[in-house]
Amino acid sequence: MKNVYANFFLLIFLVFTFEIGAQTHINRLDSLFNKIKHSELALRIFFSEMPKGGDLHHHYSGSIYAEQYIEKARSLNAWINPVSLEISFELLDKSERDGWKKIKSYENQIGFYLLQQQLLKHWSVKDYARSDGTTSYDDFFNTFDHFGSSKDKMKDGSGLIWLKNLAISQKVSYLETMLEIIPCGKNLKIAETFNDSLIYYHQINDSSSLINLFNTLKTIILNNENKQCIQEYLGKLREEHERLKLDDSLFTIRYLTYMIRVLPPVQVFTQMLLSYEAAQKDTLLVGVNMVAPEHNPISIRDYQLHMRMFQYCAQHWPSVSLSLHAGELSEGMVSPENLNFHIQEAVEIAGAKRIGHGTALAFEKNSLALLGKMKEKNTVLEINFNSNQFILNSTAQNHPFELYHKAKIPLVICTDDAAVLRTDHNSEYIQIALKYPYLSYADFKEFAFNSIKYSFIKETKVKEKLNEKLEKDFHQFEEKMLENYLLIFGE
Repeated sequence: MKNVYANFFLLIFLVFTFEIGAQTHINRLDSLFNKIKHSELALRIFFSEMPKGGDLHHHYSGSIYAEQYIEKARSLNAWINPVSLEISFELLDKSERDGWKKIKSYENQIGFYLLQQQLLKHWSVKDYARSDGTTSYDDFFNTFDHFGSSKDKMKDGSGLIWLKNLAISQKVSYLETMLEIIPCGKNLKIAETFNDSLIYYHQINDSSSLINLFNTLKTIILNNENKQCIQEYLGKLREEHERLKLDDSLFTIRYLTYMIRVLPPVQVFTQMLLSYEAAQKDTLLVGVNMVAPEHNPISIRDYQLHMRMFQYCAQHWPSVSLSLHAGELSEGMVSPENLNFHIQEAVEIAGAKRIGHGTALAFEKNSLALLGKMKEKNTVLEINFNSNQFILNSTAQNHPFELYHKAKIPLVICTDDAAVLRTDHNSEYIQIALKYPYLSYADFKEFAFNSIKYSFIKETKVKEKLNEKLEKDFHQFEEKMLENYLLIFGE
């Protein structure tokens, strides 16, 4: 019995000693962090070494640097239109070929450097300075159309492999990327006849007729052919995922599917139903989202209708996780009445577990009640600071980061479209540290752990493994920083 007690007290002592040691590490790192938090270069060194867990707001096509698309076009000697800089990998007939050139012949004509610079500026916000009146947000969103078929050519796996290697180099061990639309649901002409009815029933607030129409569309859209298409798609996704060996001891990736909010309502609802049906059937596809500019006139007109669609889907597929771009707006982008309810409806009606951007918080009708509701529901905020800075002209003063943080809303630091923005995950942490110097090292460590805790990963063991890895990585990071900080940062 004495040995039992002795072993018990030894265990308690060791646990206590470990916790004290860990806390001492955090305190010492806080002290170091306070010394460097005003130096962008010192923060770059610090965060480049710091494990960051996961990136939960990540667009696949917007996260592959333009250099990769350019190299793909050059390797296949694609066609290029020197005026529009459009790329085509298809063999054009003679009538279509006027003005087009093979990319290597055009490169020989103007030189590789000039070609690269033209495409980099076309396919990203590099050196943004538009004299033609194009706004920063239009320049950003238009970029995705410029990729054209180049992004499809990255589906040979090279895009995912490149993203994996980049993530590992930035001490990111998990990506939850918005990959693509479910490629099913074609030839549904009968469904398209209901567009006007959807808009009308919503405008007159006829919920009963709206639900009946949702039910009718659900029967049409989720027919046997489309269900079979979903199964085939999921099979190909898993086959490709395993062929590329994307998951290993250093890295894990999972996928979100999405719908495009600027399309006619029936098309949006079709994409939504297919997304929810697919997301409940496979552990690789962990959730759904909605993309495209929130300030687009169609997005504005149909925003509340979309939220009712999500509410309907949540009732039929309650296990599917939803993250939503909501409140990605700023004063003047839309009229005031369209600025004050997007986050609230995404949280309370659509039931989003995570909100992307959420920059319009202070313009919501009752922002204090909204913060209370988000805290109650444990709604997570995906912070994309560089994106908000470029698209919305966000600053430390007008971005609601501090409001969310002080209200104890869980935060995760994400990249959004790092390639379009010509930035990286380290830069997101750096900008937050520079803009909000009251934050401590412990805060940033919490943000990193939040990215695993609030991921949509379905397999408990996978999430546990990632969390254990993050614990181990932080221990090694803290040891390294404390051992070398005098060498790197001085007294």
